[in-house]
Amino acid sequence: MPYVHATVEQGTLRGIDNAGVVSFLGVPYGASTAGDDRFRPPRPAEPWDGVRDALAFGPSAPQTDLRLNATGSLAPLLTLLMPRAGVPTEGGAVDEDCLRLNVWAPSGRPEGSLPVLVWLHGGGYSYGSGNEMSFNGDVLAAAGDLVVVTVTHRLGLLGFLDLRELGEPGSANAGLLDIVAALEWVQRNVAVFGGDPARVTVCGQSGGSGKVAALNTMPRARDLFARSIMMSGPFGQSHSAADAGALRARTMDLAGLSTVDELRAAPVARLLDAQTAVLRAVAQMSRGDDARGLELDRAPGFGPSHDPEDLPGDSFGDEATDGVRGKQLLIGWTTHESSFLMAADPSYRTGMLPDAASARVDALADVDGVTYADLAAQFPDEAPHLLLARRMSRLMFHEPARRIAGLAAAKADGVWAYEFRQPTEVLGGLLGATHSLDLAYVFGTVDRIPLTGRSLDRHRVSRDMMRAWASFAHTGDPGWKPWASAEAVHSFGTSYGPDLRLPEDVDMSGPLAGSEPQPRG
Repeated sequence: MPYVHATVEQGTLRGIDNAGVVSFLGVPYGASTAGDDRFRPPRPAEPWDGVRDALAFGPSAPQTDLRLNATGSLAPLLTLLMPRAGVPTEGGAVDEDCLRLNVWAPSGRPEGSLPVLVWLHGGGYSYGSGNEMSFNGDVLAAAGDLVVVTVTHRLGLLGFLDLRELGEPGSANAGLLDIVAALEWVQRNVAVFGGDPARVTVCGQSGGSGKVAALNTMPRARDLFARSIMMSGPFGQSHSAADAGALRARTMDLAGLSTVDELRAAPVARLLDAQTAVLRAVAQMSRGDDARGLELDRAPGFGPSHDPEDLPGDSFGDEATDGVRGKQLLIGWTTHESSFLMAADPSYRTGMLPDAASARVDALADVDGVTYADLAAQFPDEAPHLLLARRMSRLMFHEPARRIAGLAAAKADGVWAYEFRQPTEVLGGLLGATHSLDLAYVFGTVDRIPLTGRSLDRHRVSRDMMRAWASFAHTGDPGWKPWASAEAVHSFGTSYGPDLRLPEDVDMSGPLAGSEPQPRG
């Protein structure tokens, strides 16, 4: 594993060349956000002398631990998705010096020759890290012949607390300004890793999808990318100034602080305690069977806010903005997105009786007339709990994403939609094709992420998705008919029942990105 070097604007980095992919991890694109810089727009990273090692991930943004209040089946689900520790930080350090990015690229490519995929993690706007195992970029970089960059930025109240009325004009969208700074760094430096700054695709899932939507509205971001991918996140609208102000007042009251100086001097742990209380209250308000109380047009809790300079409008409000004009958009969802959200509810279980699922589905029939009987007739092999998840997913994810696709198609230079249908058999078949399951498929990390299960065809589905995402990054076309063609939706995976088991004679020790598992002998 020879060391490799790359010289960026701050100095020289030392990375590693392994299995045909070079990696540079924990690269600073901005200075520490601690102290006087807390709540303020990011500053450029400081230069360094000599050679700086880029061999290990940098810190994740400060955040609360998802495991502390996990109920129902959520805790084992998180461990299956994030096997190193069960949380997005994956057991690594957290710090306000978190403006870091990771780069993976095929070895030996000429400068500026490859498209670039910049990945924005999920977790709403309060959790997550660019270091998560699901989307380590080594496999996708090699399979797709592209440069993969993952970004870590400020989260929660440190990234999205609106202090504009208290004299901090950049505070409401500081986390988004971090991402803009990362994209600007990519423009100036990615060529040395083989990347073409004119062919940058921004891609995100869940909350990361909302960040992609916001970037399409931000004037400073307009020329920093050519294409967008929004996975499982119809966050098309931002908080109003009034809503952001109310959230600020509640947060400061819970923290027992009244000025920006006090907020800036407070220990991070104290701020995170207040953030936890705010998010708990938001979750309580969102509970219930009515998906209309869980609409995801805007992020619950902390998230971007309207700002005349930084974020002047909604990305996909009543009208598609000019942010998508002349660009391409790939947007999609998973079949059973909501099973991830419902996993924390002990009443959501594989043994759910048809009457219990029917009551919850039929309570929503006034929205569009769909009943439990309709779903059972259309999907006769699907268990009651998955029919419920399918229904909730349609209201919370599928239809909002379809609306975005329709609005964007009026101005974009092409819109493509997809549905991820591949289920997982883990947790007894509780989840189906759940939220975040598709991450490992897109990045080719299915052998690293236990959530994907052991189905025989998952490697094929993963290769199909990697090929489509790479094709979109290379050409702006993932390989199927665009949305304008009768609202076409491409399917990935097989919607069979989630009871498939791996035969005992299958050897899983082959190369990670190689062929299908081979029978022993």
